[in-house]
Order: sequence, then structure tokens, then C-alpha cells
Amino acid sequence: MADPNAILCQGTTMTFDGNAVGGLMSISGIGSGSATEIDITTLSSVAKEYVSGLRDFGSVSIELRRNQDDVGQASMFTAMASQLTKVVVITLPTSALNVATFSGFVQSLSTDMQADAAVTGTAVIRITGVVVWS
Repeated sequence: MADPNAILCQGTTMTFDGNAVGGLMSISGIGSGSATEIDITTLSSVAKEYVSGLRDFGSVSIELRRNQDDVGQASMFTAMASQLTKVVVITLPTSALNVATFSGFVQSLSTDMQADAAVTGTAVIRITGVVVWS
């Protein structure tokens, strides 16, 4: 029996600096980073002691069907070339908290070609700050 609470991916959208990004094939890694650990061990400790440091929200990898004329993809390419941090909004089609908003900069944006296939590519956006789900 199908899970009636499953969140389906079809219909997921993404904007980069307010521009819709077309050709989305997959998005992975939202919030994939981890917190650092801070050593608080003292001479009176009987074992190593740690507390959690700042959380790193990691990077998001986006597989695309590349289109040089797509405004969103062009915006990502321009931001990468200019080393600018922009707002990214990813919206799932369903669920109560379905919008992920964060700031990030484009680390890479590839264009990949092979025989008998569509032109594709992968964008990697480094998250800076917190991912907010609303």
C-alpha cells in the first residue's frame, strides 16, 4: 500500500536570485553538512569531553538539463563568475513545511555532453548560513 503521507518530488521548483531555474532533474544534499566539535577537555576530565560547535549546512547538488537560454541557469552562471552569494528557494509541491530558503554561492556549474543524449550539467551551491523550512 502506498504511503499517503509520502512527499512526491514531481512539481518541485527552484529559484536562484528570484529567477526560476528550468531543467531540474534532481536536487540533493539540502542541509547535508554537520556541526563542528569543540574539545572542552580539562586536566580534571576522566575522558575527552566535547560540545557541539556551529552547524555547517553543506552544499546542494543540482542536476540539470542544461539550457544556455534559461534565465535561472544564466543567473547561476553569472553569480558564479562574479563570486556572488544569492538567495535560493526550493519549493516542494506538497507537505506542511515545503519551502527551503537559504543563501549560497555557486561553486561549480558544469555542462556535460555525450552522443545520443541531451546536454546536462551539475551545479553545486555552497550554503552559507541556515536553511529555513517554512
